[in-house]
Amino acid sequence: MSVAMTGPSYSMGQSGNSLWTQLFPSSPSPCDRYKHASCSYDGNVYILGGRDNSCLRDFWRYNIVCNEWTELSCTSEAAPEELEEHSMVAHEGILYVFGGMLDSAYTKCKCALWVFDIDKQKWVQSQEKPSIRQAQMPTNRKGHSAVVMGSAMLVYGGYVDIKGSSPDFWSLNFDTMAWSQLSESQNSSGPGPRHNHSAVVYDNCMYLFGGLRGLRELRDFWRWNSSSHMWTSLRTKNIISCSH
Repeated sequence: MSVAMTGPSYSMGQSGNSLWTQLFPSSPSPCDRYKHASCSYDGNVYILGGRDNSCLRDFWRYNIVCNEWTELSCTSEAAPEELEEHSMVAHEGILYVFGGMLDSAYTKCKCALWVFDIDKQKWVQSQEKPSIRQAQMPTNRKGHSAVVMGSAMLVYGGYVDIKGSSPDFWSLNFDTMAWSQLSESQNSSGPGPRHNHSAVVYDNCMYLFGGLRGLRELRDFWRWNSSSHMWTSLRTKNIISCSH
């Protein structure tokens, strides 16, 4: 295989070895899984739920320096049930888990949000502050994206029950725990309905790529500007070509 690209060149090394290194941590460690959520904070990687032969509820922390896994509690009343295709982000010592279930009795009348306090090492109630009277909040969903921008979590899209792919765009203010909708469902100026896409934050903007709309695969690329609250469709050039 030959690889041609513009910009800096990358070498596989004289021995042909890749830049990846497989880690072999001591036991115990998480079982094989997919559709889980993970995030990093303060030198640790956290993994929650997912699916192997069934939906999982376990919660793990991996210490990068010690190369060691530790299983954390996920059985309290404030902890989530089994989850898959959910999201998890970290902000100022707190993990925020959203979505991942479509048919649980637990979330029929509640927003599917769970909070883990890293310092206290326990799940805590995610109730909004008493002064907040929440008129709207996102329904439970799978396959959405969630990123941290400033002091808020931005949630886009996802697969919502029988409604299918969603175009909803929500913000959760970490200080007030209040939700606000950033764009309406009927707004056609943004990325539109999708799930199983990816999103990252850079320089006060959120970048969103691909995903599924129903069963159709997408490869469009979008930028959300947090200052103007505007979406921009980005056109890209193919800079990497591979031949076999």
